[in-house]
Amino acid sequence: MDASAEIRKKLAILIGHLVTRCIREARMIPTVLHREEVISIIVDDPERFARLVREEHTDQTELSREDLTVKLDAVSELAKLDRLEIFDRPFWDGPEVELAPILELTHQLTRTFAVYLGNAATLFDREFEAFMGKFRRSLAEAGMTLRAVDFTPEDMAVFEETAIGHIAAGEGLQAFTYEKLLSSQIMMRQVVNMPAGYSLRERLLRRALGDATLTPALIRFVIRISYISQGAWEDMVPALLAIARESGDEGAMRLIVEAAERDVVFSCNLLCRSYEEIRTLDAAERRGEITAALERYAHTGGGSGGFH
Repeated sequence: MDASAEIRKKLAILIGHLVTRCIREARMIPTVLHREEVISIIVDDPERFARLVREEHTDQTELSREDLTVKLDAVSELAKLDRLEIFDRPFWDGPEVELAPILELTHQLTRTFAVYLGNAATLFDREFEAFMGKFRRSLAEAGMTLRAVDFTPEDMAVFEETAIGHIAAGEGLQAFTYEKLLSSQIMMRQVVNMPAGYSLRERLLRRALGDATLTPALIRFVIRISYISQGAWEDMVPALLAIARESGDEGAMRLIVEAAERDVVFSCNLLCRSYEEIRTLDAAERRGEITAALERYAHTGGGSGGFH
């Protein structure tokens, strides 16, 4: 039988809860702190060291007497994308800035992101398979057979409000992980069909760009996650540019150019130039080249993907 509006709504709510739970569980990833990091924790925060050792013993994850295996909160680590001021230094004017700490942090966050996203996808695929099995059995007990569920745009509002709530809370990572999981192929194989032409990502970008309080943080997140994700989420920048250009929002376009210019990693990737080369440009030349490169980026769908 076709799913009624009531069944669709119930299913959407349950799937939304499942996605949220998988995102929450995926954020805790095991990692090894080596001798130097362990010594630093002992000196700076003995209580934290004692707690980490207790947790390691409880989880039975000890590898050696010098290293410490802990559970890292990937979301808190990746939030450094927003919190650390080193990304917004005056790179182009004045004395040269030492890039080694920025590149090291970028590589660290790239590794963390890959593990986090892999965890979230694996958890969701497994849990969704189990969930749909239970859902079908519950319908069978009520004398109903579920053949296909075609969500309407109204049904998608359940997901949209949850995701936009994450953006409003400054949780871009969770918002777009939520969107990614809902696009999982496992959903399609389980005959849960999204509305034709509906894009949750596009809806989120449009809504955030339409809210002046959300726009700056959204733009910064999209630019930075494009290279932290090593291309996996690189298509978010062209999508953002297309929506801003289509809406004729000159303020948003100006903010995107400014955010790109302030991010040294993105700027070098975008222009396919080294830090030293970009510093030889004057302010007007630099801004003009970044603006033109973003226009090309919007049409080609991505950048070079590596730091120069």
